[in-house]
Amino acid sequence: MSHLLRSLTMLLALAGAPALAAEQAQEPANEAQNGSFDADPWERFNRRTHAFNQRVDRYVARPLATVYTTLTPPVVRRGVGNFFTNLFQPFTALHQLLQGKPAQAGSAMARFAINTTLGLGGLLDPASDAGLRIRREDMGQTMATWGWRNSRYVVLPFLGPTTVRDAFGDAGDYQLGPFRHFEREKTRIFVSGLYLVDLRGQALAAEGFVSDASDDYVLIRDAWLQRRRFLINDGEDELPDYLFDLEDYDD
Repeated sequence: MSHLLRSLTMLLALAGAPALAAEQAQEPANEAQNGSFDADPWERFNRRTHAFNQRVDRYVARPLATVYTTLTPPVVRRGVGNFFTNLFQPFTALHQLLQGKPAQAGSAMARFAINTTLGLGGLLDPASDAGLRIRREDMGQTMATWGWRNSRYVVLPFLGPTTVRDAFGDAGDYQLGPFRHFEREKTRIFVSGLYLVDLRGQALAAEGFVSDASDDYVLIRDAWLQRRRFLINDGEDELPDYLFDLEDYDD
């Protein structure tokens, strides 16, 4: 799994370099012509990729997540979720420093220290009981803070919804992220796989909402972009009610 994600990310970086230059050149023209930035000019391609990803999810990801949630007790799943949330806190603190938020960075490191020690390596979450809020930052949010606010929406094979900005950010984050610190390849693959299955398991509860939509592509795109803006703006944008339950989870 780690080799697949790395290969897809590198292919994206190579293929996206011309698109990045074109996007930055065309953004002012799009805004001047339409009055707002066109976030989804690649909709035809995105819809095809979305349909492909839906098939992969139906036959691979969802069955694995269903088996995982069926066989794993809720308390264990909660511990797994806590572990991964805690694992990303130093990474979040780094991005908060890059974004000029030293107080939030200190809070993230305090969460990491408390949960790693008192929380049995992050399986428990005493930091939340102490009033330390869960936050999650990444390179895409950092680049948005630095000025790259608008970016085209793109759906990648296997990886799903993102933007050109966030895809480049993911390429950098992969090299710095916590999974890279597991020295043994088999351990990295297992931990990465468990992380993905756990995330997919968390999403099972929202399937009914998506399946009832007349156009699930538009629903997922708009919800993803709105939540992304919410995260970039540190919650200053209004978030729809149906997304509030996801506040403490990775997007």
